[in-house]
Amino acid sequence: MPTYRRVQDIDHEIGPGGALSLAVTSADIRLTATAGASAHVRATFEIGAASDQEADEAFETLRLSVHAADGTLAVDEPNGHRGLGGAISRLLAGRTAELYGVEVEAPAGCRLEVRVVSSDVQASGFSGSQHVQSVSGDVRLIDAGGDLDIDSVSGDVSLRAIAPVSLTMNNVSGDLSAQAPTFEHLRIQSVSGDVSVDGQLSAATPHAVDTVSGDFRLASGSGITVAVRGMSTDIHSALPHRLEGRADRRRLVLGDGATSVAFNSMSGDLAVTQSRQRSGPAEASVASASAPSAAANADKRSEILGALERGEIDVDEAMRRLGDRA
Repeated sequence: MPTYRRVQDIDHEIGPGGALSLAVTSADIRLTATAGASAHVRATFEIGAASDQEADEAFETLRLSVHAADGTLAVDEPNGHRGLGGAISRLLAGRTAELYGVEVEAPAGCRLEVRVVSSDVQASGFSGSQHVQSVSGDVRLIDAGGDLDIDSVSGDVSLRAIAPVSLTMNNVSGDLSAQAPTFEHLRIQSVSGDVSVDGQLSAATPHAVDTVSGDFRLASGSGITVAVRGMSTDIHSALPHRLEGRADRRRLVLGDGATSVAFNSMSGDLAVTQSRQRSGPAEASVASASAPSAAANADKRSEILGALERGEIDVDEAMRRLGDRA
C-alpha cells in the first residue's frame, strides 16, 4: 500500500506574551522561538492508503484539534484518537496513519506548555515560562531563559540556557544536565537519574536537589553551603572547602557559604567543581516569584510520576493529574 504525506498548518496571532499549548503522542517535536507575534504549528502525517482520495479522507479524521482565542492557542490530538499516538498505527477502514512530526514557531516570550508521550522534544530560544511534561522521550531546551517547569518519566533532560533561569523539575528514570549563567531558583527531585548543574546559584533563595539513587554534580562558584543528608553518600569537592557534621548530616561549606543548597539522597554522591558559566545580569539575581509555589507543588508531582512508573496509574491519568496541578 502506498504512503501519502499530508500537512496541517495552523496559524494564530497570540502576541509576544501569549500562551501556546501542545499535546501529542509519538511524534518528534521541534519548537523555535521567533521575534513575531504569531504562532505557527505544522503537523506532518504519513498515511497508508490506496489512493489520494482515501488519504485525504483519512487525513480529515486525523487533523489535530485547534482551540484559538485571544492571546492563546491550544493544539491537541482529536478526541477520538487521544492517547493512541502517532507511531501507534491507527486502523482506519483498512488504512494506517502516523503523526510523523510537529514543528512550531512561536514568540520567544510566550507561555509555553508541552505535554507529550513517546516523543522527543527540542525547544530553542524561548525566554518565557515553559512547562514540559514528557513520558518516554528526551527533552532538550536550547538557548533558554525564564521559568522552567519539567516533569519527565523515562527520558533524559538537557538544558542549555543563555539567560538566568528558575528551574523546577521532577524526574523518574532519566538524567538531567543543566547549564545556565545563573539559577535564580533550583528545585529538583530525581528517582533514578544523575543530576548535573553548572552555573551560579542565586543567594536570594534556597535551592534543593533530592535523589534516590542518583549522583549530584554541582559546578558553581564559592560562597555555597551544601547541607547533605545521606547515610551512604560520598562528598567530593575540587574547590577549597570545609566539611562539618558527621554521619548522615553533613555540611560542605565553600567561601562564606551564603548560598544555601540542600542535597538529600538514599545512595547518591555529591561532587562540587568550579563553574565555567558566566553570571547573568545583576538584576537577574532576584528570586523568581513563581519559585515558592513551584516548590510547594513538587512533592505532589513527584508522587504522581512515581505512581506512573510503578504502574498504579496509566499515562492518561498521570497527564490529567499533572495538568490539574499546572
